[in-house]
Amino acid sequence: MMAQQSGRAHEGGVDLSSHPDVPDALLQPQEHAPQPVSVGWALRRTALWLLMLSTMVAAGAWLFYASIDPDEAAAGPATSQETVETSR
Repeated sequence: MMAQQSGRAHEGGVDLSSHPDVPDALLQPQEHAPQPVSVGWALRRTALWLLMLSTMVAAGAWLFYASIDPDEAAAGPATSQETVETSR
């Protein structure tokens, strides 16, 4: 239950002001207009995004390359005759 009493807010009989001489206007946070984004900030953010993207692509390409078995890649495609001979 809030009641207005002598310019200060009271809740449960407790004075919410830090000091009795401090006016209520100083206790309220001041509203600031949002700062516009600078071009430098946007360029730094874009460069960071491109760096992270290229790192992820390079890591993915390396993982894909590392997953290829060199023995199977060097062997080439098996013909049906080779498959029949190796299964005997």
